[in-house]
Amino acid sequence: MFLTFFVSTCVAALAIGTLLVLFRLAGRPMPGILIPVTIGLSIIGAVTYLRYTWADTMIERLPEGVEVIQTFRDSSAFEPWTYIWPRATHFVAIDRSTLATHPRLDNVYLVEMLLLAEGNPTMSVPQVIDCAKGRRSSLPPDTPLDPETLPEDLTWQFQREPVYLFEAVCGAR
Repeated sequence: MFLTFFVSTCVAALAIGTLLVLFRLAGRPMPGILIPVTIGLSIIGAVTYLRYTWADTMIERLPEGVEVIQTFRDSSAFEPWTYIWPRATHFVAIDRSTLATHPRLDNVYLVEMLLLAEGNPTMSVPQVIDCAKGRRSSLPPDTPLDPETLPEDLTWQFQREPVYLFEAVCGAR
């Protein structure tokens, strides 16, 4: 939030400075209404740019082995242009380096799923995926992602949901 404020303030100052120099070079006085209009438009432009490029910036920063499997786009009444061009607000990724098969159960995989949303901390959710039975379960908090110590009391969710997670883990299998 602070970075957005700082960048938009700098963009507004640069826009006003440029406008003042142009009017001074032209030898004309700058109309007073141009200052607040320029500040407002430059701040809206800077914030819009930062919000639209958030997902791409975050994806570039992901470590090697982390693969984005689903991006979610959203629109907002406070940003009416997003109804024409929705922007990415959050995405789901998996860490391929943590993908492990269960030694005693066929077609059961463990993987770390990452949930990234703008303005929120990244959440890591270890998942157990049973490709054969089309079910998945989240591991309880503070449970290590270890195929040897899989808890017995898992709460399974059926119907191969979410589809993008099953396609990413089971699709290549």
